[in-house]
Amino acid sequence: MVGPQRNTQSASGRLVVIDASVRTARSAHTLGCHTVFVQRPGAPVHDLVDDFSGYYSVDFTGETFKEFVLEVLRPLAPTAVVSLSEDGALPAALANSLLGTPGTTADVLRRLTADAVGGEADDTGDRHAYTFSEAGAHRWVALVDDGIQPTLPEHVVPERRLTVGDHDAVEAALTGFLDAAGLQNGPARIRLRSRDGEVRVLGATPTPGTDTEAELVGRLTGFDLVRASLGRALTLAGDDATSPARAQEGVTR
Repeated sequence: MVGPQRNTQSASGRLVVIDASVRTARSAHTLGCHTVFVQRPGAPVHDLVDDFSGYYSVDFTGETFKEFVLEVLRPLAPTAVVSLSEDGALPAALANSLLGTPGTTADVLRRLTADAVGGEADDTGDRHAYTFSEAGAHRWVALVDDGIQPTLPEHVVPERRLTVGDHDAVEAALTGFLDAAGLQNGPARIRLRSRDGEVRVLGATPTPGTDTEAELVGRLTGFDLVRASLGRALTLAGDDATSPARAQEGVTR
C-alpha cells in the first residue's frame, strides 16, 4: 500500500485522478474513498496504486479519450474526476462534462492559463503566488520568488513577508484575475511581475505546482494544497457546488 494508513471516515465514493504524481496519489489514498488512476502508458503503476485503487493506462490527450470516458469511466459512476497536473486539467474537464460531475470547465481553464501580457519570465521581479478557491472565495496561501529557495514561513506567508500596501496590491491583482477567469474551486499557481509599484499577472496553471513546490508550501504554511484540492472535488460532488465557502484566514473575497 502506498502512503499513510487509509482514513476510512473522511470521505466516500469513487475519485478518478488523471495524471497523478506520486504525491497526489498518496494524498488520494488518505481520503477514505476508492481511487481510480488514469495515467499515460508507461507511468509507474506500483508507485500509485494501493489495495483500494483501480488503474487505467490511456493517452488522455488523444482522440480516443472521449470514448474511454463514456465506455470505461461512466459505468464506474465516479463521484468526482480531478487532475492536479497541467496536462491532465483539460482531460479532466472533458470527463466532467461528459459524466455530469462537477469541476472547472474548459473555458475557465483557457482563461486561467492564457498569457495575460505576452511577456517572458523576468529574473528581476517575477514571483509565483499559490492560491486555493472555494465557491469563488480565493485564499492566497503562499508567495515565492523565482530562483529563491525559501526556508522559513516568513519567506512565503504573504501576511508575514509583505508590507500592508504591497500585500493589498498583490491580493487585489490575484482576486481580479481569478474572478475574471471564473475559477470557483481548486488551486492555482499564478505568475506575477512587480515593478515600480505595479503588479501584473502573467498567467497561471490550475495546479498546486510541482510535487516539490507543493511540499514546500505545505511545510512552510501548514496548508496542503494537494489534499485540499482532492478533498474539494469530493465535497463538490456531495453538495453539487452549492455550499458556501467556509470563512478562513486569508480568503480574499
